[in-house]
Amino acid sequence: MIFIVKENRTFDTLFGRFPGADGATVGYTCDGTEVPLTHAADDTPGPDHSFPAGLTAINGGEMNCFDRLSGGGALQSYVQYQRADIPDYWSYARHFLLADRFFSSTYGPTGLEHLFTVAAQTDRFIDHERINAPGQYGDNGIPREYCEDPTERAFSFKRLSRDQTRQALAAEDRFHQGILAPYTTERWPCIDIPVLPDRLMDAGLSWRYYVGQNDYVKTMKWIRHIRYGPGYRSVVDDDRFLKDLGAGDLPTVSWLVPDVAESDHPAAGSLCQGENWTVEILNAIQRSPEWQHTAVVVTWDDFGGFYDHVPPPHVDLYGFGPRVPALVISPWVRGGTVAHDEMEFSSVLKMIETIWDLDPLTQRDATASDMLQLFDFEGPETTPLILEPRTCP
Repeated sequence: MIFIVKENRTFDTLFGRFPGADGATVGYTCDGTEVPLTHAADDTPGPDHSFPAGLTAINGGEMNCFDRLSGGGALQSYVQYQRADIPDYWSYARHFLLADRFFSSTYGPTGLEHLFTVAAQTDRFIDHERINAPGQYGDNGIPREYCEDPTERAFSFKRLSRDQTRQALAAEDRFHQGILAPYTTERWPCIDIPVLPDRLMDAGLSWRYYVGQNDYVKTMKWIRHIRYGPGYRSVVDDDRFLKDLGAGDLPTVSWLVPDVAESDHPAAGSLCQGENWTVEILNAIQRSPEWQHTAVVVTWDDFGGFYDHVPPPHVDLYGFGPRVPALVISPWVRGGTVAHDEMEFSSVLKMIETIWDLDPLTQRDATASDMLQLFDFEGPETTPLILEPRTCP
């Protein structure tokens, strides 16, 4: 099982025009004005996509206040790619499986979403570390060290009573800046919560967390017993993935997060370049002996401040956040289909837990779809799809 996590795109941004999918080509602003989703540039900037920004944009399910996001001037949230802009992503969607009801697990930002990809929770956190002054992160000025810097602090929900939780949920539905302040506090973002690698190690199953140079994603530095335990030997550079694949040494479960320049992150690198990285990885997987018994899930970690028209279910204090695209790539997937099943990042964990009979981590993965309905293990195989990297602008 290979879980590839890219950055900051909604479903409507990448696949809003995809045939057979629930996409949109227009959006709505906070005053009810209909606006077209205009043609996105290859390296378009991204508006605010923090936890409060997600609540602002969703607007209690109205999905019409993306124009209120900071950094979203001139309707920057309301942009969209066409097939010719991302032809390889569309080719994977046509040949394998595209999910159009796959939601981000929380309202944002990136670091919290990545916690969901290993833990199905954030341990109440709703942001990265707080910046005391421009460029200041904790006492040493180095960003996002988490357990490595005990002076860092990040916003978190307090431990809330049942009544306080109901009040906070209601506040989310009528969100405006500051309304959640009575329910939040600041804590050191260094936590000990169970993560899926714990379950895998207990069962004698191997794992690796392959991660590139990306200041937004330092997931395992949040988790004290991983960062300072033997499990940290399984946190390796993303460049090692192709070497392990070529050597026949992939673990049972792989998380794969690229360098930020190849992650599709807005204003951090060309989307074409990020798509080419994905093609290189998927070509190598499909050409390897691992292909016959591998499932790959490719998704994007949060909404990036971009428009999406589908209201996410409000399941708890943390989400869901807006839809993100998900591609499921395997010889056993029901190829050439668009799946409308409700899923989120915890669903990938649930699939792994179901296959290897592992206990769930939280209520989120316990109740999530295990995604196995997307596969047909008795029908004809879906053939590999080998693509050529493109020449980028």
